[in-house]
Amino acid sequence: MNGGVLRKLRRERNITQEKMAEDLGISRQTYIAIENGSKDPSVSTLEKIASILGVSSAELLSDWRDNRKFLQMYFYVLRKFPNGIPKTKFAKLLYLADFTNFYETLKPISGVSYVRRSYGPVADIFFETTENLYDIGKIDITPLDGGAMMIKSTTQDIKDDMLSDGEKHLIDKICNYWHDQKTQTIVNFTHEQKPWKSCRDGETIPYSLIVQEEPDHVYAPLASQR
Repeated sequence: MNGGVLRKLRRERNITQEKMAEDLGISRQTYIAIENGSKDPSVSTLEKIASILGVSSAELLSDWRDNRKFLQMYFYVLRKFPNGIPKTKFAKLLYLADFTNFYETLKPISGVSYVRRSYGPVADIFFETTENLYDIGKIDITPLDGGAMMIKSTTQDIKDDMLSDGEKHLIDKICNYWHDQKTQTIVNFTHEQKPWKSCRDGETIPYSLIVQEEPDHVYAPLASQR
């Protein structure tokens, strides 16, 4: 939780700590701990704070965003597909990794924002990152039939030291499940999830929406997670 952002937004709206605590149904001491960053709010409290301040949960969680870590996650996934991966499928795997980690720990892996597109959720820096990496020769992009694009890593220079063992294990698990499945299958799966259904095209998808998801729709069908 970004206490600095929370404090700034509260003061801009001329809301006292006492009023925030009252509206949230918590003690003033508990609220102060949240604002100071010494206590993480529950998902329901986070959503209430966002509603009171008129912002998205993602804005309150902006201190978790790490574009460098996203880049490491980007290449970690690519290495699971040495022969390349369709661009759309790749974007969905990154989304599932960040949102599944939030489901399990209340923290995403990279914290970048994901935008609701007609073909599913996509990281807000995915296309820019992909174009830049192609321009400097770190990835290859090959056109496929039907307008799809295949992305393949051409480097081993990108480290993965910012990813914890638990995060790597989660990414492994997600990639292993979806490795041989068609792009349309994973697109259909993300379209069935609450985060995509709850937003309009072009909107940033709050991470907190995944917590409302059924257990068998977090990253793969329940039978595959056992």
